[in-house]
Amino acid sequence: MKTAGLPLLAFVLGGALAAQETPPAESPKTSGRLSQEIRAALPKFTPTPAPALDQPKDIATDPDVLLLPKLIVKEKRPPSHDPDVWLTDKAVQQKAMAAYKTSMTDLEWALNCWFIPLISPPASARARSAYESGKARAELLRLNDLVDRIGAQEPATSTDLHQELVNMVLKRPPGSK
Repeated sequence: MKTAGLPLLAFVLGGALAAQETPPAESPKTSGRLSQEIRAALPKFTPTPAPALDQPKDIATDPDVLLLPKLIVKEKRPPSHDPDVWLTDKAVQQKAMAAYKTSMTDLEWALNCWFIPLISPPASARARSAYESGKARAELLRLNDLVDRIGAQEPATSTDLHQELVNMVLKRPPGSK
C-alpha cells in the first residue's frame, strides 16, 4: 500500500497543477449593436396571466372533460369468519406452532418434535395440519349450532339445512343425496 501511495500522490499533484495552468474558457462576446438587432428580430415576450384559482371552472362546457355518474362505494367485511384472514403465512405458522406446543406436555413435545425425513412429517407440518383441522371443526360446530337455532324456529327448514351441512362436510355437490 505504501509503494502505491507515492505514485498516486505524484499523479494527483500533477493533475492539480495542470488544471491551474489552463485559463478558464471565456464566453464569446457580442457587440451591443448585434444584440439589439437580434432582439429586434425576436417577438416581444408577454407572460401569460396566471389563472384565477378562486374561480370554479365550468366543467359542463369543457369538451375535454367526461362527466360520469356519481357512485357511492360502501366497504363490506370480508365474507369469512376466519380470524386469520389478515395474517401472513409466517404469522399463521407461528400461531399454529404455539397452539401445537401448548396442546402437549413437555415430555410429549420432546418426543414429538423429532422427525425422520421421508418417513414422518416435521413438527411444523403437523402443527399446521392440527391448526387447520381445529379451525374446520370450530366452523362446523358454529354452522351446526346455527342450523339448530334455525330448527327451533322452523323445523321443516332444519332438516334441509342439516342435509346441506352433511353434503358440505362430505364435499358433495349441493342438492345431491
